[in-house]
Amino acid sequence: MDLPIAGAHLTVLRSDPILVLGAGEYELHVEGELAVHSPTGPTLHRIPGEPHTDELTAALTGEVVSAAVAAGGALGILLESGHRLAVEPDPYFEAWNLTAPGRYLVVCMPRGELAIWSAEE
Repeated sequence: MDLPIAGAHLTVLRSDPILVLGAGEYELHVEGELAVHSPTGPTLHRIPGEPHTDELTAALTGEVVSAAVAAGGALGILLESGHRLAVEPDPYFEAWNLTAPGRYLVVCMPRGELAIWSAEE
């Protein structure tokens, strides 16, 4: 399933207690473990509750080329910089959600099932 944030500029809004990324009118809340795969360096990891670092902030900032959810609930986002964000589903908790307040919400439920709400326009 494609997510409607392709073309938006991704930025870190806050990281305490959860990581919140802005993408245009959307917010991505990452409550699970995040991996950021770099095209030129090591993979960065963020475990829930950890503050973000300057290196992680730089890797998470940029234009979204594509954003999709695999059948099992894994989130993948590719940035123009070549960085690839990945959040796997959690067996016990909601791993991530994408929202545009009042009109759109996708939640990765425990074990990867998706809950989707969308207001008709």
